[in-house]
Amino acid sequence: MAGVKVSELEYQGRLDGRHAWVHDGFWFYWTEKANVVTSDLAGLEPFCLLRLALVRGEQNSIRAFTKTDAKRGIIDMLNRK
Repeated sequence: MAGVKVSELEYQGRLDGRHAWVHDGFWFYWTEKANVVTSDLAGLEPFCLLRLALVRGEQNSIRAFTKTDAKRGIIDMLNRK
């Protein structure tokens, strides 16, 4: 799955209150403000952990994770495999 582009990850809306994306038959789920994306709807199989991108030399604020953060985390992990 190397070289996955953001446009290749399809947002499917919400399923049971969780945001869902699909790529090549693999599903990924994220709950608002959570720091983990899972590969199962029940939330028992972690796929990737989310991290805030901090910038050295600038004041960084801690914030809740967003849907965009989750999507970036999924793409980053898919490109590592």
